Amino acid sequence: MLYFPEVAGFFPFMIPDKRMYTIDALFFTIVERGKANKILQHAQEMGAEHGTIILGHGTSRTRFIATRHLGQRAKEVLMISADSALASRLHAMVASTFSLAKRHKGIAFTVPFSEHGWGEPASEPLPYQLIVTIVERGQRERCVQSARNAGAKGGTVISGRGAGIPAHYYVDLEIEPQKDIVLVLAPTARCEAIKQHIIADLGLQSPGTGMIFSLGVQQTTGVVEEHKRGRR
Repeated sequence: MLYFPEVAGFFPFMIPDKRMYTIDALFFTIVERGKANKILQHAQEMGAEHGTIILGHGTSRTRFIATRHLGQRAKEVLMISADSALASRLHAMVASTFSLAKRHKGIAFTVPFSEHGWGEPASEPLPYQLIVTIVERGQRERCVQSARNAGAKGGTVISGRGAGIPAHYYVDLEIEPQKDIVLVLAPTARCEAIKQHIIADLGLQSPGTGMIFSLGVQQTTGVVEEHKRGRR
């Protein structure tokens, strides 16, 4: 079981069989504080049954923020269990209704999984990866800066504490109290370099210092690379 200090609602990874569709994906959206509940309401009108809002902080370097430190902006991370078709419709909804296709409005992405666990389709590599790093509280700035130095555009930080997860859950990991969880969305081509950079900078190769893993991302809305392609 995962516990987050600032969670609105509870997200069950194992969904009862009362649903009318097969859950094979998690739809994520990261937006400014106060918007996630409105997106969830729209999603439920479209057929979504379950969602969780986790409070977090986004990180950025802009001309409005002192360059010696990473700026922090209040964010909400919304997770919705869905099938692939619903996830695609949710992307269209957040792009049109909440303008996520525009810069600085937020991002959305879909992580596919199956009954056997997380994974990507065998047909072709997925274009993006969600890099998840769990580090000691207070190491988040170093983690995000390390990711940036390796080519990442930024990250989102949430805090968690919890106990071991039962074996039948999809994610088999344990989060100790007083940890920071850093989420970084990166192109698959840069993923391994970013992970290795974080491992080296934070010493994650040593036991007890933290852990890092990545999950394939099937569809994205609002990422920096998409905005750049749109200007060409």
